[in-house]
Amino acid sequence: MVLPDWLKELGIWYFLGESPAAQPGKANSAEMSLVYQDPWSWIFGSSQTTLFGWLALVVVGGFFCLRFWSRLAPLSTAKKSFLVGVRVASLLLIIGLLCLPALEIREVGLPLLPVLIDTSGSMSIADVPVNEKTSADRADVEKHSRLAAIREALTRDDSQWLRRLQKRFDLRLYQFSHEATPIEWPPTPSQGFTLEATGLTSRIGPSVQQVMDELRGSPLAGVVVLTDGVPNPSSAEALSVVGSLLASRSIPVFPVAVGSDREVADLELVELNSDDVAFQNDPLIVAAQVKGRGILPQTVKVTLKDGASGKVLETRDLFLNGSKKLETVEFSWIPESPGEFSLVAEVAPLADEPDQENNRQTRKVKVRGDKLRVLLVESTPRYEFRFLKQFLEREPSVELQTLLQEADLEYAKEDRTAIRNFPIRREDFAALDVLILGDIDPRLLSPSSLELIDDFVRNQGGGLIVIAGELNNPSKWSGSLLEKLLPFRVSDAQLPERAETPFQPLLTFEATRGSRLFRFAQSPAENQSIWNELAPWFWNLQISALKPGAAVLVERQDRGQRTANPLIILQRVGVGKVLFLATDETWRWRFRQGDHIFGKFWVQAIRFMSRRQNDDEEPVRFLADRATYEIGQKVHLTLEVNDERALPQGTEKLIAQVESAEGQRETIELRRTGQSAAVFEADWTPIREGPYRLQMVDDKLLAKLPLLSILVTAPQKELLATAANTADLKLAAEATRGQYLPIDRIEELPELLPRSQLLPVATIESVRIWNRWELLILLGSLICLEWGLRRRWQTL
Repeated sequence: MVLPDWLKELGIWYFLGESPAAQPGKANSAEMSLVYQDPWSWIFGSSQTTLFGWLALVVVGGFFCLRFWSRLAPLSTAKKSFLVGVRVASLLLIIGLLCLPALEIREVGLPLLPVLIDTSGSMSIADVPVNEKTSADRADVEKHSRLAAIREALTRDDSQWLRRLQKRFDLRLYQFSHEATPIEWPPTPSQGFTLEATGLTSRIGPSVQQVMDELRGSPLAGVVVLTDGVPNPSSAEALSVVGSLLASRSIPVFPVAVGSDREVADLELVELNSDDVAFQNDPLIVAAQVKGRGILPQTVKVTLKDGASGKVLETRDLFLNGSKKLETVEFSWIPESPGEFSLVAEVAPLADEPDQENNRQTRKVKVRGDKLRVLLVESTPRYEFRFLKQFLEREPSVELQTLLQEADLEYAKEDRTAIRNFPIRREDFAALDVLILGDIDPRLLSPSSLELIDDFVRNQGGGLIVIAGELNNPSKWSGSLLEKLLPFRVSDAQLPERAETPFQPLLTFEATRGSRLFRFAQSPAENQSIWNELAPWFWNLQISALKPGAAVLVERQDRGQRTANPLIILQRVGVGKVLFLATDETWRWRFRQGDHIFGKFWVQAIRFMSRRQNDDEEPVRFLADRATYEIGQKVHLTLEVNDERALPQGTEKLIAQVESAEGQRETIELRRTGQSAAVFEADWTPIREGPYRLQMVDDKLLAKLPLLSILVTAPQKELLATAANTADLKLAAEATRGQYLPIDRIEELPELLPRSQLLPVATIESVRIWNRWELLILLGSLICLEWGLRRRWQTL
């Protein structure tokens, strides 16, 4: 039964002593109502007698009232009416007590309205115009971050729209990224809304469901979500995923979209590639890879600069089609002086590009001023010797000397590169960078010369390139010091006849994994295409077995042959390197190509084999592919053994240890990769952020290595998808019969929310009044009043 407000307040005051104070922002108060039972149900045990009982009671009561009226005939009408009224009041009070009346006092409050604010990393993207009336697509508009737009909307006009909501609803504010956490409301004047877009994930749907579970059992007017709608780490975290659950509970969702639904325009210079060592006055190819996202097809400018002086070395135009595909632009830089250079490539930023930190990359290059000194030794002037000699004589970065074992004495006078005798002093070899031995007869060299060759490679770190032949190399090298430098035993090699059927040599994984020997183009696909179109070969030495540590770079695979035959083999010997060519037909690559590919291969081979390619090369290097990683990213570790004396032969695996800043240790097993015993690799995945130290702890490794330090940071997946997902927000609003709003219309939200009314929250107290002394006194007073009046008026 609904009671008047004054009676409610009076009853609450009387029975409770005071009314519960309304809490700020919740508008909770107390409400009283009268409850009762059907007397017939508890008297007779059945509700079917209710109508008959009340009719009978009315008839009997009317009969007794008429009879009582007739017995009061001597009295005036006024007195009779008063006595009948007192009698009726007594009867009604008795009937009311038989209904077992009670006063139920309940706490009532406004319906809850949770407001969730997205604080994930994507909310730091600056794509919201400061002036809300300006289009976000314009490039000349000042913009601020998505979270800054929310802070501005929350505090605009002293948070008037929030205060309007507070008068109608029990307002609950949350911030969410991985999960939802409450926000103090109203905020303290000194701090305000301290929201930061630092969340690593954006679990919109699960965060809303978490709040629903926490508020289960409480009446909800709806859910307001201020977000860009971009779920992370997967679409399963989207708001629309919980739409059906909210719809089943009749809870409407009111998404407020923040940010542009166009992907943020961004240019990124992903990688800058070049050789680590260049030569003075020799062109160096520097390749920059650029990626654009959120852009229309357009041409951008990419500039190569000297990092020290800021001098522009070259500027190129690059067309981007807006498909996020990596595009490559190449620069040709001719260093004019030797030294250490820092090359900086920059892509010109877009007018509306918020993040310009990724528009540049830096690469350090060492420029050598001296020429590479090469000694080319052959027995007879075969084709390979002739074409190689002619090319190297024209190559500006090479200082060439040649020696023909079977040439007459006048040859050295007629040829400017020819020398009379093979070097016999260690100082002569110290001046060399690379020694190229063709089809030479070792019997024409003195034992001391052979020892000098071995010392040049093994101890001085020189580069030795060996070109097989049909007369002497390697058939006559058996048992000599030269055989010890080869990547195979002479007994494991056979000399076949020259065939009339050509074959196409194949690059191995070891060659394509990063070797500079076969880099004819920047992209792997283009490089492989060039390789496939090279002129075939007709002859090669057949090698059945290799020494441990030999790496096959090029091979021949005939149909029906189980194992491939190695054609170009790399072997580390001591601190030096040996490159063996099991053919003398690289000159065939000049067919229709000239020196373009033939010359490029030999220049790259000589530079790669040069002992001064890296003057500071350590015997053993322990490397990570980067210095900074994100949680969950693989750390690729590489151990390069440049001195075979630092590691026992046959070693297949080595142990490293990683230590976190908290002192937690973990072991990593590095295994030999491919056919090269000089390279060991492993992948390790960090699961916590912070600095890490890695070191080799294997006793088999004789060289001491410094600690390797890396930094693991929180993942930045939040910044990969930059466009606001307004489609999902609209879908969630439609599924729950809510309303979608952009952030610039947030003041309209109070009018869109359903009308609110006070709802019961909890029962404070239930007061039974049928046995209260106050009503018993009232009943007794009515009976006594009637008896007293009738006695005085003499009607008893």
